[in-house]
Amino acid sequence: MECSWKFSHYRECLAAAHSLGYQFTTFSNYPSRYRKKKLIILRHDIDFSVPRALEFAKIERDLGIEAVYFVRLHSPAYNPFEYKTYLALKEILGMGHELGLHFEVFDFQAATGEDLVDIFRREKGALENILGIPVVSAAQHGDYTRVGPDYSRHFFTQVKPEQVGIKYQTFDDRFFRHMKYISDSSGHWREGCMCQHIGHHDRLQILTHPCWWFHKHYHVE
Repeated sequence: MECSWKFSHYRECLAAAHSLGYQFTTFSNYPSRYRKKKLIILRHDIDFSVPRALEFAKIERDLGIEAVYFVRLHSPAYNPFEYKTYLALKEILGMGHELGLHFEVFDFQAATGEDLVDIFRREKGALENILGIPVVSAAQHGDYTRVGPDYSRHFFTQVKPEQVGIKYQTFDDRFFRHMKYISDSSGHWREGCMCQHIGHHDRLQILTHPCWWFHKHYHVE
C-alpha cells in the first residue's frame, strides 16, 4: 500500500482495518464497545474545510464505518450556519456520524478577556442550537494562544468535563494514553501514516484534518 494524502488511500486504510477485524466507534458509542479487543476511534477536526470532511464521511458511510467530526465555530474558512455548510454538516449527521465541538477558549479569552467556562458554554450551546443536537464530545483546537501561562495548557486540566455538560473529551486517558494516538496535524504524520499503525496496535485514536486530503491534488480540489 502506497502512502499518500489522497482520499483513495484513506479508503484503503479503512478497508484494511475492516478486514483485520477492527471495530469502529464514536465517542458517544464507546461505552457499548470498549470491550472490543480491536477498536478504532476515527476523529476528524474540521479546521478549515467542511466539503473535504464530507468526502471522508461518504467514504466511511460506504464502508459501514462511523466517525466523529469536531466543528470549529471560530474558523475563518467556514460558518456552520451558512447554507451549504449547514446542509453538509446535517448530511454528515444523517450518515450516522457524531458531531462534537472543536473549541478554542484560550485564544478567545486572550482576545476578549472573558471567562473560559462562559466561553465554552456559549460555544457548546451555539453549536447545539445551530444543528439541533446535544453535543456530548469536545476536542480542543491546537492553535491556542502563544503567549502567557495558558500556552499549551488544556482546558480540561482546569475544568471537569461534567461542569460544562461534556461526557467525552479526546485527551481523556482512556482515549489518549490507553490507546495508540496518531495525528496528521499540520499535514504531517509525526509517527508515520495511519496505514503503518493499523494492524500493529489493537486500539487506536486516529485524528485527521480533512483540509490536508484531496482526490487528485491539494490545490485543485
